[in-house]
Amino acid sequence: MSGKSAFGGLLLLALGAAGGWYFHDWSARRDPMPPVEETPPLVAEAEPPAPEKVEPTPPPANPLEQAFKDWSSAPELAGALIGYCVFDGEGKLLYGSPLAETALCPASALKTVTAGAAFGLLGPDFRFRTEVLAAGGISPAGTTTGDLVLKGGGDPTLSAEDLDVLAAQLAEKGLKRVEGSLKSDASVFPAEPVNEHWNWGDIGNAYGTGAYGLNVDHNVMSLWFDPGVKEGEPAKFGGSIPALGKTRWDVRVATGPVGSGDGVSIFSSPYAEVVQVRGTVPLGEKGFTVRGSVPNPPKLAEEIFRAALVKRGVTFGGRPHAVEETVPLAAHLSAPLPEIIDHMQLVSDNLEAQSLFLTMGRRADAPAAQVVKEYWEKAGVRFTGLRLIDGSGLARATMITPVDLARVNIAALKGPDGARYLQSLPGSSDGTLKAKRGAMSGVKTEVGFIIRDGKTYPFALMANGLGANVDFWKLRMSLLESIGQ
Repeated sequence: MSGKSAFGGLLLLALGAAGGWYFHDWSARRDPMPPVEETPPLVAEAEPPAPEKVEPTPPPANPLEQAFKDWSSAPELAGALIGYCVFDGEGKLLYGSPLAETALCPASALKTVTAGAAFGLLGPDFRFRTEVLAAGGISPAGTTTGDLVLKGGGDPTLSAEDLDVLAAQLAEKGLKRVEGSLKSDASVFPAEPVNEHWNWGDIGNAYGTGAYGLNVDHNVMSLWFDPGVKEGEPAKFGGSIPALGKTRWDVRVATGPVGSGDGVSIFSSPYAEVVQVRGTVPLGEKGFTVRGSVPNPPKLAEEIFRAALVKRGVTFGGRPHAVEETVPLAAHLSAPLPEIIDHMQLVSDNLEAQSLFLTMGRRADAPAAQVVKEYWEKAGVRFTGLRLIDGSGLARATMITPVDLARVNIAALKGPDGARYLQSLPGSSDGTLKAKRGAMSGVKTEVGFIIRDGKTYPFALMANGLGANVDFWKLRMSLLESIGQ
């Protein structure tokens, strides 16, 4: 090998060695490659278990609500409108049915609205006053100049006996002769004694008599009949008590079945001279009596009073006289207000209720309905849907909600005469119920208080649209028995 060749070989060897060293060093300086991680296969996650379903705890059941639902589902009540509410002794509403705040016809339960207001506006010492007036008094010779005036004060309880006592008072004072005439004055009340919303079929019957400024014997007359010998024959009309001399009778009354009772309706109007009588009386009951309203009570009172004076020797000259200032010669006072209200609530006397109603209006010189409504509003009752037409509940157009009717009674009980008001309400024999009922065709109502275990629960129950054969008073007992249990 030549020197040049050897040197070239060595050079190549050295370069190769150096290149190997450089490559090794470069390789060593590089960051190592990270290891490749294997991705595990996708596995579906398990859904968490559904939470256990927990039923919400129902609110405690209201036993009054359940009692009403059970009671009102009775087939006899189907289709009727029924409102019901119960309060505690402090006036907090314990339960009100769906119609508790819907205005319904109250019938005679409305008398509680009139009675409570009368205690507050007239006072327990109030008495109706009937007077006998004359110009100048009685002279030493026993005469009066001008007319003798029987002035009514709206007393619904004035009787023929009371008029007889007035005549006796005048005789004791020496009255022998009236130069003028005897006149009656009923102007204390409106000229129209019946409400325009009272039914034509009511006002001729005894319970529908008008409220006059001068009433007598509750403005009631009795008619009697003798039935025919067989069913269908005309009944014989025997007349009236008291006798109404100028009244013309249009009587068409037949003989009904045995035991059929009073099937007579009486049709008349205030001051009417013709009275229509229709219907039937039962076979076999001779002298069968029915009751109607006197068409002209002020005139009847005047005639009764005149007869009582004549019986005592008083004569009348009948001379016309100019109107003069008069002085009272005698007076009659009725029983105090609580006694009148006791009777009104017990027998549901429409005349007494309407007379009190009109008297409250007269004293305030304002419409009676306005006066009574404002009285209860001042006592804290906030009416909704009230339509106050009369004071007795005889008008079907009168409307009040069960809640408001109950609240009136609560306010009456809390008033200064509350204990006396409670006493006036008819009660059950065991003392657990003190309440006033109302009833007319298709309507039954009751408002008052359940008294149980020393607690008092005001309530009102009003049903409108009832069927004719529903025994409502018996049916409602189970509902009232649930109060306070």
